[in-house]
Amino acid sequence: MAAVGAALALSACQTQSPVQTDYPYQPADGVAVDLGPVQLRDLVVISAGKDKPGVLSASVSNKSADAQRLAFALPEGQPVYAETKAYSQERLSEGSQVQLPSVPVNPGDVITLTVQSPAAPAAVVTVPVLPAVGYYSTMSPTAAPSATATP
Repeated sequence: MAAVGAALALSACQTQSPVQTDYPYQPADGVAVDLGPVQLRDLVVISAGKDKPGVLSASVSNKSADAQRLAFALPEGQPVYAETKAYSQERLSEGSQVQLPSVPVNPGDVITLTVQSPAAPAAVVTVPVLPAVGYYSTMSPTAAPSATATP
């Protein structure tokens, strides 16, 4: 009788502790952005500090037959651009860095970033700012970025 009572009491624990896989979450440092056929995963900004340049890091997947030009902009800031090839998946800033001229917060904080492609409306997302340490140590800005011409 005691064993049956203990089994019933212990089985009730699950009703008070929901299974984590029942709730969607992003198992990454950054955020996800869907822009039609272009998806960005683990979007973060790597910066050394407030008012210093920042490098964008993300995995970019383009499922369309056309190359896509992505625009990234801080509020009140000029956009910076990145290209993604047709039917490709690559790391943003893998070849040449995509840099924001000045990040208005310190690492550990978040910024609002507008991300846009020609194939979808703009998405406004809250992106974490991280220091260039650990696996982001190779992502520190190489030099202050220059203004990018509008397409």
